[in-house]
Amino acid sequence: MTLLNERRSTATGPTVRSSFRQARGPLVALLALVLAGTLLGLLSSGGSAGRLDPDSYTPSGSRAVAELLREQGIAVTRADTVEAVASSDLRDRTVVLAVPQALAPGELRQLARLDARLVVVGAGNDQLEELGLPVEADGAAEVDRRQPACDLDLAVRAGEVDLGGITYRPEPGTRAAGCYAARGAATLLDLPEPRASVLGDGTLLTNARLDERGNAALALGLLGRGAGGVVWLVPRPGRPVPDGERRSLSELLPDGLLLGALQLLVVVAVLALWRARRLGRVVEEPLPVVVRAAETVEGRSRLYRAAQAQGPAAEAVRAATRERLSRRVGLPAAADRRMLVAVVAERTGRDPRAVDALLYGGAPPDDAALVRLVTDLRTLESVLTTT
Repeated sequence: MTLLNERRSTATGPTVRSSFRQARGPLVALLALVLAGTLLGLLSSGGSAGRLDPDSYTPSGSRAVAELLREQGIAVTRADTVEAVASSDLRDRTVVLAVPQALAPGELRQLARLDARLVVVGAGNDQLEELGLPVEADGAAEVDRRQPACDLDLAVRAGEVDLGGITYRPEPGTRAAGCYAARGAATLLDLPEPRASVLGDGTLLTNARLDERGNAALALGLLGRGAGGVVWLVPRPGRPVPDGERRSLSELLPDGLLLGALQLLVVVAVLALWRARRLGRVVEEPLPVVVRAAETVEGRSRLYRAAQAQGPAAEAVRAATRERLSRRVGLPAAADRRMLVAVVAERTGRDPRAVDALLYGGAPPDDAALVRLVTDLRTLESVLTTT
């Protein structure tokens, strides 16, 4: 038999090379996704590091405007907690909230009780409400060149500046000066009472844009009102916050990130369905060519050899031998084991226990034992034929 004489093993299962070829596409896509995410994370972290920080020299920092204020005799103090701001002497001082979204509601309420002028950058409705400012966020606009279009002295002197971001409207009955309008709402809203100015975006305060148009004039006008100086609050990550107001990780994640993760999950599910094996019964189809029986036997024997399946191979040989012996001794194909063993032993003159072990024994431990088994079965058939 080819199963016994085949010297070279033919691998029929998936090899390392074929498995790698099949998984190469998804692996490359996953690697590209990881690299793109890492690159975007590095770029975004690098671009936002020190944003609106009076000690930062990066393009997004605000070191330049802090130095200009100091040159005019206005002290600029950087604080990283609300407690540090509250412990300062705030008489005739301006407190800059560069990132109000990073503050807890309790911290915002604590700032609202301070006797100081506030300059709030990019606050939403939640922050405005906690600060007690009678202002509503109306929408968003791109940062662009804008004219004052108001009678606020510091805005008129500054002229054209780079403003945009969140737009604001004062609540009904509130006295306020709205400047640098975008779609009918102000990107700078100045409130005489309470003393506060709300900026939709802090681009004009950055090192990169301070020397363009009237950005420096408007920045100095807003921040230099108080003769006592400026306290610039840049919240420190990990600082203690009021009890019950520490936000969870899911609350800190932006909505866009959660939506992107959901979309990625859908893509992975679709990819899994595409790569998965089809379900359902096997569909038989006629072969386009006729395959010789010898080739089928040879292919099956190669499969047994590649899988090291001596047991199934031995059982296949024994089953075929039992069927042929049953026909020769005149027994039905489904003859009882004891009956077949008894008749064959009687006809050949062999020990029934030896015949039973030969026709119904266990699996051979190796290829050599399988060869001996096949030889013995052939000999048994030959003896039965001659008797």
